[in-house]
Amino acid sequence: MWPIRSALFVPAHRRDWVAKAIRVSPGAVVLDIEDSVPPQNKPQAMANLKSEIHELRDAGVAAFVRIQPLYDGTEAEIAAAVTDGLTAIVPPKVATPEEIRRLHDLLSYAEGRAGVAHGSVGMLPLPETAQGMYDAYNLVKASPRVRGIHGAVSGPVSGDFARAFGFRATSGGEEQLYLASKMVLDSRAAGAMWPIAGIFGTPQDDLAAVERLIHKARDIGYSGVAVMHPSHVAVANAVYRPTAEEVAYFKGLLEAFEAAEKAGLGAVTYQGAMVDYAMLPLAKEVLAEAARNQ
Repeated sequence: MWPIRSALFVPAHRRDWVAKAIRVSPGAVVLDIEDSVPPQNKPQAMANLKSEIHELRDAGVAAFVRIQPLYDGTEAEIAAAVTDGLTAIVPPKVATPEEIRRLHDLLSYAEGRAGVAHGSVGMLPLPETAQGMYDAYNLVKASPRVRGIHGAVSGPVSGDFARAFGFRATSGGEEQLYLASKMVLDSRAAGAMWPIAGIFGTPQDDLAAVERLIHKARDIGYSGVAVMHPSHVAVANAVYRPTAEEVAYFKGLLEAFEAAEKAGLGAVTYQGAMVDYAMLPLAKEVLAEAARNQ
């Protein structure tokens, strides 16, 4: 399943929305039982989780579940979510490594109860607290289940990250560059190679603004994005899909380097730039991603 390039949030109490989500071809669906679900509907959201996860599994779509912040009912939420096909949980407002370790243990217990392979369920922590952002590296180190830090790239409408950090989101986004880059670096440096960015803070029908934010997330280093509206999934998939020009460039680069190696050279000039072994891994990754999307 990894890397997952696009994930779509779906309120878990809206059972019929899962099929609609599958039709727009996201890499994952985030079944939400936190902010998008009214308090009176949370029991129904939890009751729906297993059947929704199985529907996603059968469609070949990864299933994430965003739980509520750690509290006395977290064990019940995880028990409701853990089943064959659950890819990861998304714990929000995480502040400390101790929370991650607690969630790790709850997942281990639930996996055993559900007959699911131990360690198969990942985590994508949302550090929507100042302490969590500061300590993101140690959040990852707290459990091998962490697949990536779940950050955010926002338009001018501020959310939890902005309030916790203290910045005021703008259309330009310069105030977010440090935080976004730090989340990516902390995630990868600690061994979680698939950081994901939530894309929000713009009008849902402004697809050009959504595309700009997704490009920014990709360029900063996020391996994928989570979006809030079905129309954004196609945008995310297109941004993360290598272009024909990129495929041609990197294919030619590998061919030029192969010819150089046969001539006993460890570097070659390709399209005016010097290319050596350091450039090969990216070329291979891009071509592998292009093949995966065919």
